[in-house]
Amino acid sequence: MIFETVSIENPKILLLTLMVIPAFLFIFARYKKIKKNLTAASASKNDSSLFRPAKKSLLWRTIFRCFSWIFAVMAFAGISWGAKKVPVHKSGSNINFVFDISYSMLAEDGPQKKSRLDCVKIYVSSLLQELSSASFSAVLAKGDGFVAIPETEDAALMETMVENLSPTLMTSAGSSLGNGIEAALNAIPEHSSKSQYIWVFTDGDETDNLLEKALEKCAKNDVAVTLVGFGTERETEIITGDGKKRVRTALRSKEMEELAQSISKRNYRKSNSANESIITFIDSKSPGSAWKLLNQIKASGNGEESTLSYEMKQLNHHSLFILLSILCLIFSFIAGEFRKGNGRKFKNLIATTMIFSTIFLTSCSSEKKQVLDGVWAWYEGKFTSATAHFLNTAQKAPKDSLARSFATFDLSATYLSIGELDAAMERLSQLNLDDENLPPELRSAAFYNQGVILERQGDYSAAAECFKKAILANQKNLNAKINLELCKRELTEKQSKSAQAQMQGVNEEKAANSEMNNEIFNLIREQEGKKWRNMSDGGEKNNDVLDY
Repeated sequence: MIFETVSIENPKILLLTLMVIPAFLFIFARYKKIKKNLTAASASKNDSSLFRPAKKSLLWRTIFRCFSWIFAVMAFAGISWGAKKVPVHKSGSNINFVFDISYSMLAEDGPQKKSRLDCVKIYVSSLLQELSSASFSAVLAKGDGFVAIPETEDAALMETMVENLSPTLMTSAGSSLGNGIEAALNAIPEHSSKSQYIWVFTDGDETDNLLEKALEKCAKNDVAVTLVGFGTERETEIITGDGKKRVRTALRSKEMEELAQSISKRNYRKSNSANESIITFIDSKSPGSAWKLLNQIKASGNGEESTLSYEMKQLNHHSLFILLSILCLIFSFIAGEFRKGNGRKFKNLIATTMIFSTIFLTSCSSEKKQVLDGVWAWYEGKFTSATAHFLNTAQKAPKDSLARSFATFDLSATYLSIGELDAAMERLSQLNLDDENLPPELRSAAFYNQGVILERQGDYSAAAECFKKAILANQKNLNAKINLELCKRELTEKQSKSAQAQMQGVNEEKAANSEMNNEIFNLIREQEGKKWRNMSDGGEKNNDVLDY
């Protein structure tokens, strides 16, 4: 059903449709007055037909104007339905590690009697050595989901986290893979231009059956999830978190594999490859399992080059409602003149309407409209939508057209806004800034943005040269003059500082990092310990959920 996918961006604006009520009351009062006057005129001329056409004209004009107002309100309310594929530029990859740290992961059914959690530590440590170009985040999943490490490129911090994995890090009872996956999904930045992956390291043994719901949510958001299974299908006896009860646990590989296939069939992958499953299951014991995981990242460029992928975007029908509002307004004027004796005037109005509609529908080229839509989305902070508009124009517009140049520049500005400096610089390099035919404002703005990128990367000397070029292209660029002076000041301060004051020993740095990591995990343990003691001293415990 179409109404199941309808969404309203600003639902409160719809309250403005109630304005038609006082409008009707006003028109009704006016109608009474007109009726009284025309009735008196009809009586004096013995002609009862004077009032009838005026009544119809007023009625239809009122109806069309009310609909015009309603459609205008609906346009600004942001009503959307349906979906379409839009191209999105992806640069780099972010891997969200979800670690199942429930007590079932302590079952010793791995090689050399190692526990499943110990096998996860070895497995993930090997993966981190091959993921030098990606960023990471870590989520702990037990009875709940907890983001332990937000997105970072610090592999050493991740390794420290992996080494300290233990069920004692969380006091929540049970095993909730669904909550862990949802925590990882919610931690993904809304306007991230990176390809997002969620890797779940688990035995598939859950106590709340929320896994399917969480995977469905990830599939609808086009975030690839891979379930990596640890353990054996042969059941192993373990002791639950209370230290008394014994339960049997095993790797639920068949259930996870069937669930992944079922969800992938219902939600096909909306990326470059239509055959790629969005939810997959990999048994860690199978040959080449780690290679399959790494191939997912390499397929998206592994952070070294940008790729074009496609996302499903809900269709906003703002333009449709604006058009309907304008047409209803025009028809209200036509209805007001649709009376006997006004034939010529009515024909002139129809002709004017046709000319206006033609101009309205054909005045803007598709390329210019795409750029304008992208600029509007950029000012609203909808960077993903803006990227799609600019990227579409940059690909379809003629090579040397002005629309393509502006779309390329706007695309780089969008990447700069979300912190993707390399992608922004790559787009700026595609502009022929030596071409004197380009508008000076565009050339100056492009040189200025190059300077900003180089300045953020710490290359103040190259940034200063770009700001100089920006000033030469457009002497009114005051921001370029200010930043040029700031770069010169930074270079002067750098030269005055001694190299000794800026150096730090490698061993000292490693020690500082190690000390910081230990403090983080000690703090986590301390806070979780306080919660556990509070529960033990007088808090209510949920005895219905076995902690395993």
